[in-house]
Amino acid sequence: KNIAYIDSDKLKGTPYLRKWKQGDYFVPFGMKGRKLLSNYMTDRKFSLVQKENQWVLCSEENIIWMVGERLDNRYCIDENTTNVSIFSINQPII
Repeated sequence: KNIAYIDSDKLKGTPYLRKWKQGDYFVPFGMKGRKLLSNYMTDRKFSLVQKENQWVLCSEENIIWMVGERLDNRYCIDENTTNVSIFSINQPII
């Protein structure tokens, strides 16, 4: 959960971090459809503090990684991947 391996060729622009906001969605790794982050966090029983402190790594407006939690399926490594970017966090997210 603390390391994300991303297909670099699928990124657009420079990746950046921000806190999640209402209306954010992603395609959780292993799933086909998209899911609102708010619903994902509710399903995973995040506390209010965890929700308030959740960071996301983005490429343009798309979420790449729900930091410390789950990757977006659209940016995962596959059999066609030639370049990989590695992102990591040093300490657990609250």
